[in-house]
Amino acid sequence: MTSHAALGVVRAGVAVLKGTGVRINNISPGQIDVGVDLKAFDMRGMTSQLPPASLQSQEVQKQNIGLERAGLPSEVARVAGFLASGFSSYVTGANLVVDGGAS
Repeated sequence: MTSHAALGVVRAGVAVLKGTGVRINNISPGQIDVGVDLKAFDMRGMTSQLPPASLQSQEVQKQNIGLERAGLPSEVARVAGFLASGFSSYVTGANLVVDGGAS
């Protein structure tokens, strides 16, 4: 699912779930270091959902990401934990961008 489609699902979900107490939100992660080197990976036929190998280099990360590094899965998980907790009881229909300042 593209991020634009996910945002549409969230916005439609807010209207459908109104009055039920169910909250719906979206997390949009940026470049996340999952420990996989994509330099030798054959990208032919792949969609833009997989990051290009050039984004894995430290030089490109420093140029394009505000925090100058890729994020960690645990950093995205903390945002998911926040949304699942009571601390986000008034958050619904939100798109939380976790990209280290790249956008």
